[in-house]
Amino acid sequence: MKQLLIKMLAATTVCAGLQSAAHAHDFTADIAQFNKTAAAKKMDSKEAIAARVALERSQGVMEQADVKMLLRIRSMTNAALRELGEQPAFLTSEMKRVEVALAAPKTTDAAKLAKARELYQALLAEKPAYDALENEGVDSMKQALKLIETAPDK
Repeated sequence: MKQLLIKMLAATTVCAGLQSAAHAHDFTADIAQFNKTAAAKKMDSKEAIAARVALERSQGVMEQADVKMLLRIRSMTNAALRELGEQPAFLTSEMKRVEVALAAPKTTDAAKLAKARELYQALLAEKPAYDALENEGVDSMKQALKLIETAPDK
């Protein structure tokens, strides 16, 4: 567990300055639509405040998913690939690569195979939480867009 945390910290340090190629959902167009609609609304209204809260929540959830969980999932994926004698991955198909590597490992070391299987099982447990956060962020953004539409005009 301690080694996994060290690996996660290293992966976080390496990735902290880099923009993730695997961004879950790009809200740029949604935020632009929100701002365009909000420009004509009374931003101190109850509806506009609720919309702004939903917008902030949506962005926070996506940051949680993109930064914290994605880095944890990538760290575990890379650790599993290393255990199987593979190069660490920086692709969106990382989990699939682990599956393929587990099916035909380059190593015969039973301890490494067991550790890779353990990491893969952990990935399978973490991925649904990441997907749920992503979906929550998308739903919250949709709610923010609907709420800002209901705000009174200036």
